Amino acid sequence: MQSRPPARQLTPTRARELDESYFAMMNFWPFELAENSSRENFSPSPILPRAEVVSKQATKVTALSAKLEWKIEQFERLMKLSKNGQNLISKQFGCPEATVVSWELHVYPNGKRDEDATNVSFFLRQVGLARGEEPIMTEFQIYALNKENQRVSVCRDTKDFTNQQGRGKFQVSREKMNNAIRSDGSLMLVCEVEYFPPGAKMSVETAEDASFMQESEENAVRDANREMWLKELFTDCVIQVGGKQIKAHKCILGQHSEVFRTMFTTETMVEAKGGIIDIKDCKYEPVYAMVNYIYTNAFELDETCAEDVLHVADKYAVFPLKEKCEKCLASQLTLKNFFSILVVADIYSAEILKNACARFFFENQKNITHSAEWKQMKPLRPFLLIEIMEAAFDIGASDCPVSSSFTTIEAVEEPRQSRKRVRRSVIAPQ
Repeated sequence: MQSRPPARQLTPTRARELDESYFAMMNFWPFELAENSSRENFSPSPILPRAEVVSKQATKVTALSAKLEWKIEQFERLMKLSKNGQNLISKQFGCPEATVVSWELHVYPNGKRDEDATNVSFFLRQVGLARGEEPIMTEFQIYALNKENQRVSVCRDTKDFTNQQGRGKFQVSREKMNNAIRSDGSLMLVCEVEYFPPGAKMSVETAEDASFMQESEENAVRDANREMWLKELFTDCVIQVGGKQIKAHKCILGQHSEVFRTMFTTETMVEAKGGIIDIKDCKYEPVYAMVNYIYTNAFELDETCAEDVLHVADKYAVFPLKEKCEKCLASQLTLKNFFSILVVADIYSAEILKNACARFFFENQKNITHSAEWKQMKPLRPFLLIEIMEAAFDIGASDCPVSSSFTTIEAVEEPRQSRKRVRRSVIAPQ
């Protein structure tokens, strides 16, 4: 095997030769050589600094939000005595800046259809837009405030709405709604919607330097808060959980959680009086993960405890953390854990996770419906399976509008007459 020749040493003379070869190849010299000068004496001029021009721009966008607070008296009796399909409709609500958009909340105390009985059904309907107008994409959440003013989540989702269109059919079990009933038997229902007004124009404008510093300023504030938390500077409340303590600041917790904010602003609550939050139904690690996220925005989550953190984030209404947990669980979906994750999505009204389960079901329907777990789930949670099949059917219809090999709703065994009724509910637009 021949040895490789040694590399040629780069000397000043060799460097000049390389310079001459490059300029000869480009047929370009930076300046004319003087009459008595030679290329051997040539030394290239230093590279001049490059002028850089940065165009800083910004797009200003303003979203509108509207909120409904609706107290329904004797709701516990309504769930027992209302007929299936009987509903309550809120008065219209909206935002003064966009009067063409109005909303209604529909509640069915005993479910909308026969298969929804023993559940409470919720629909959000848009009633303001004229027919033919472009739909508006809307983020909305529906929840109840129990006797301790803590949230009981119904749903959180993002959908587009057209004229007179109701979206949702969110099902909540009667057992879960009983936990939301206040001491006087009423239900305090809250619906929040956020959207861009119809015809909103997004313009690009020259941005001030300060606008580009906003993110770095937010990071600086977060770093300062984190330092105060880790060093326990000026802490004024304590979270007791799992035999351990987490010292924190009321203003920071209340800023990121409406549940904490209610605790600290309601004078009759123990947390407001003594600044002690005693958590008995959670483990230390997920609670610490939630507080760490509030202070640092860091999401360093062990996949094995994602469900526990989801529980804590849902309980204390830290919704950005809840969404991250949902996406984490969605990324772990397998045939082995599909049913357990589906139940988790249903318990916590985790719409992102439930949509991921619907997509997974659509892609693996044969393996799922022929499994032993499917047979076990049918008598235990038939309405959940119907709901997930309806969602998967919609996915199949949108992905394959001409034809689809999707398994029919008859995979859940019910009387023949009931099956036909369910099939129509899947196909009929809401």
